[in-house]
Amino acid sequence: MSTDPAIPSGDAPGKRYDRPSAVLGLITLALVIATAWLRLGPGLWPTPPTVGSLLPPTRLERLQDDEPLLLLGVEGRVTWLVFLSAESVEGRAVLPQLEAVWKKLRPSKRFAVVAAAVDQGVPEQLRTALAAYQGEGRLPLYLAGHEARRVFGVDGADPPWHFLVDPEGRIATIARGSGKETIDRLAKQAGRWLESLEPLEEAHFARVGAAPGVADEFQPGRGADRRNDVVASAARR
Repeated sequence: MSTDPAIPSGDAPGKRYDRPSAVLGLITLALVIATAWLRLGPGLWPTPPTVGSLLPPTRLERLQDDEPLLLLGVEGRVTWLVFLSAESVEGRAVLPQLEAVWKKLRPSKRFAVVAAAVDQGVPEQLRTALAAYQGEGRLPLYLAGHEARRVFGVDGADPPWHFLVDPEGRIATIARGSGKETIDRLAKQAGRWLESLEPLEEAHFARVGAAPGVADEFQPGRGADRRNDVVASAARR
């Protein structure tokens, strides 16, 4: 049985191996992948914010009524952003502690606590899970959508993630946990910044456990037009 010398044994006509074309094809594919990564990669797989970085624009939804909240232009304020799981014991345990800090420091118009649930269930299920922590005069609760979870890398959030933002709008501390020691440490840092921003004779801080008044909702950009009095150095992780 004769064979065509131009066709390697075992190969059918039309399937001749062309090494140069294969190499060029691989190079082209690599260039396409590299181009896609440069254009889309950082957006598809963002690097979570770190200590010292500016707080990225963050869109949340208020759990009580689905009203949107955009954290943007937080300079001139002290912002405590917390991501938690409503389905976890630690997530629910941290809420009363956050509310106590919020009630103590919220007389300062430059302070805000933003607590957002990362659970991917429907809002109605989350409202039911957090029913005991909602109501007039209570700490406002929010829902972190896919984009917020992706940007901050907090899909799990068990234990909770804490991002404490200084008056310059930069993340000064990143912490995890629901223990009293963690909350007290962050609360003390927030209090020091507020005392520097507002003279003591102008600031009226409520004692922990004081009866709440009308809830002070976070207003993006409020106070940003006033000159910062201090530049807080970023704490190390």
